[in-house]
Amino acid sequence: MPLKKIFTLVFLLFCFLSLWAQKAKTIVHGVIRDAETKVSLAYASVVFEGLDIIVRTDIKGNFYLESDQDPNVIRCSYIGYETKTTPITVGKYQDLEIFMVESDSKLAEITIRPEKYSRKNNPAVDLIEEVFRHKDQNRKESLDFYSFEKYEKLRVDLNNITDEFRKKWYLKPFKFIFNNVDTNLVTQKVALPIYLRERVLDGYYQKDPTKQTAILRGIKQSGFTDENEEEDALGVDNEGVNAYLNSAFSDIDIYEPKILLLGTEFIGPLSGIANSIYRFYIVDTVVYQGKKYADVFFAPRNKADLAFMGNMLVALDSSYAVMKVEMGVPKEINLNYVSDLHIEQEFEVIKSGNTEKLMLVRDAVTVDLKILKKSKGRSLLSHKTSYFQNYTLNIPIPDTLFKEETLLQKDTGKVNKRDEQWWESRRVGQLSRAEQFVEKMVDSMQQVPLFKFLSAVGIVVSTGYQRVGFIDIGSLDAFYSYNDIEGDRFRLGGRTNSKLIKPLILEAYGAYGLRDRLWKYDVGVTWSFNGKVPRAFPQNQISLTYEKYLRVPGLSLDGLSQDNTVFSLQRTANNRMLLNRTFKLEYKKEYKNQLSYNIALLHKRVDAAGLLLFELSGGNPDNPDYSTSINTAEAGLFVRYAPTQKFYNGANGRIAIPGQAPVFTFTFKNGFKGIGGSQFNFQKLVLTAEKRFMLAPLGYSDLHLSAGRIWGKVPYPMLEIHPANQTYFYDWYAYNLMNFIEFVSDQYATILVQHNLNGFILNKIPLVKKLQWRENFSAKVLFGALDQAHNPAQTAGLFVFPKDTEGNTLTHALGKKPYVELSVGLSNIFSLIRIDYVWRVNYTELPGAPKWGIRAMLSPKF
Repeated sequence: MPLKKIFTLVFLLFCFLSLWAQKAKTIVHGVIRDAETKVSLAYASVVFEGLDIIVRTDIKGNFYLESDQDPNVIRCSYIGYETKTTPITVGKYQDLEIFMVESDSKLAEITIRPEKYSRKNNPAVDLIEEVFRHKDQNRKESLDFYSFEKYEKLRVDLNNITDEFRKKWYLKPFKFIFNNVDTNLVTQKVALPIYLRERVLDGYYQKDPTKQTAILRGIKQSGFTDENEEEDALGVDNEGVNAYLNSAFSDIDIYEPKILLLGTEFIGPLSGIANSIYRFYIVDTVVYQGKKYADVFFAPRNKADLAFMGNMLVALDSSYAVMKVEMGVPKEINLNYVSDLHIEQEFEVIKSGNTEKLMLVRDAVTVDLKILKKSKGRSLLSHKTSYFQNYTLNIPIPDTLFKEETLLQKDTGKVNKRDEQWWESRRVGQLSRAEQFVEKMVDSMQQVPLFKFLSAVGIVVSTGYQRVGFIDIGSLDAFYSYNDIEGDRFRLGGRTNSKLIKPLILEAYGAYGLRDRLWKYDVGVTWSFNGKVPRAFPQNQISLTYEKYLRVPGLSLDGLSQDNTVFSLQRTANNRMLLNRTFKLEYKKEYKNQLSYNIALLHKRVDAAGLLLFELSGGNPDNPDYSTSINTAEAGLFVRYAPTQKFYNGANGRIAIPGQAPVFTFTFKNGFKGIGGSQFNFQKLVLTAEKRFMLAPLGYSDLHLSAGRIWGKVPYPMLEIHPANQTYFYDWYAYNLMNFIEFVSDQYATILVQHNLNGFILNKIPLVKKLQWRENFSAKVLFGALDQAHNPAQTAGLFVFPKDTEGNTLTHALGKKPYVELSVGLSNIFSLIRIDYVWRVNYTELPGAPKWGIRAMLSPKF
């Protein structure tokens, strides 16, 4: 027989023997329930007897175990229940429903019932206190230096794809998408991946002085985004999407006292106040990777509080280090839209040079989102898994790596253009078949006519504009509005989009009031010098606009435009406005450290509109003199510094991603008399500062401070007309019981503070806590003064303060006492609505001044 054939036969025989020798895996899927109530038990421990494999049940009691060894028994344990052993068949798949019985032994004394838990003589509490005392030495920040490579995969699925859902008539054109689905081994639910993001980063840390940064080496996105564009065809800001995802799924440190996730602050199980928030129990002593650990179960005393439940493995040696943690949230938690949240962290001993330390090697966060979190329909399931490798410990890091004042730097302009070979060399594990086809699936969907139609409808609803080629027509929310001067008002406009010329925006609108029969309009052009769309960060752009528009003096709408349809609903007459004609040239520059400045030149003409008149003071009351208009020529500088703040650049403006960094602004304006008919020399200076303070478990507070000063003889429309709100909607930046043009100042200071307790009190009231309402409090204080030079009662040639038809003065200067508004309210009503009772503490004797009011707003929050 030829030698070649002999080798072939030997090779085939070897392959056959290898396949024959392989053992079938033993796979167990199941759910654990209380034997009496049939309620599922979350975070019960499930192990193959005799093997070093431990899993926990999820929030609904599901678990999944597999092994290629020969386990024939699984053991289930849970605090307050008898340990349950169940025989299984080796080498088979089996689906089990396991019922556990409450223990009658002493263990029943430490079940998670409040009346039976004790902190005294509790070994679990003593152990956790040791972990807390040793946490500084166990944290990676105790090292002088460290660096690592991080591979991160973030995936978003449409979850719970049932056979019934696949047969929906409206999904017939999209049947092909169901060829690429994944089944969750634990929950047995079928999910369709719709978005996938992979990132590779190098992280660097220096202890003294403390410096930290990460360099993005590569990023790859598949789904309804195009990573090569700042803004894709659907108007999605890809940089903003990434910034939001990074904020929502921020890195978790189990040793931190407070853990920020989904923009919400949770009290961690290793906080200094953890023993007041949590109950701790030692479930078992286990051997993991050759060392002995205590398996510690923890759960919040009040299941509605923002805290976790789960297990951690704590080393039973002098280090008291955490080797592994697996935790989630109770089903009863006061957290909107989250039907499940699961966190896993694993640590390993890393040796680098002469240093040896436990370091994080795997971090996984899973969040299941639903509009109604207890419903049984579809949901969005997000998984973020991070792998940390190639650590270096206590090896000095060059200062050049910290040269940029940002926490995230980009390696090169090619970070989003890495080839597949580059990704394969850095990817941990392999992409599933469904993950590999995400981009192809989305590309195919975008060719379906129904999808194109739905996308167009989605753009109109979300942006208010209808896209027609390179022009967006709108805005829908301002097409119709009503006020007492214009009556029924109609507006239509348009703007170019990036399909025309990416760095260019041309925009215009026209508006017409049926009552005053006057056209108002705006025309503008914006050019971005960095080649990006003008809204993209960091901005470097110039704009030129001319606008004729009606403006309510002292109007604040917290992000809405004055001609928004919502503004039509007023609690009192709105018949005194200013007609502005403004020519403006503005340059804006932003830096990566979130320092920005605007330089503006403008010429403005302002006329009185409606019942407003520009009567000159000091004249004959029987034959008063009137001014026709105000003309100004101004130059302004606006500086803003918001360290670490990120934005989502929406189609109509920026949306700040909530964070804890303070925001500082500086505004200075100078008026020049004699230029283009300008009538006034003046200066105006305004300083503001605002910050959010996270105060878990007592919620969070928002603080806004501002102060301003105006110099030069000017009429009251050019003074600070304090922001008022005459709608029934609550406005954070305005005084909600102040009328328009009610108070003016040339020097002022404001303090606005609001606090949301996040249900800290209501969560503890039986029955009420099921509503998951949250408490809100606010206080607004305004100090102001008016110099004699700006008071028309004391200085001739100024404009007389407006009066009503009965001769009562409508505009006032503040006295020695400040204006004060207080409010108390409930938010999270139907997970969406906030209602406040607002009362005006003083100046209630003024004509038309309301003493109290009910205000509402939409406030969707996690």
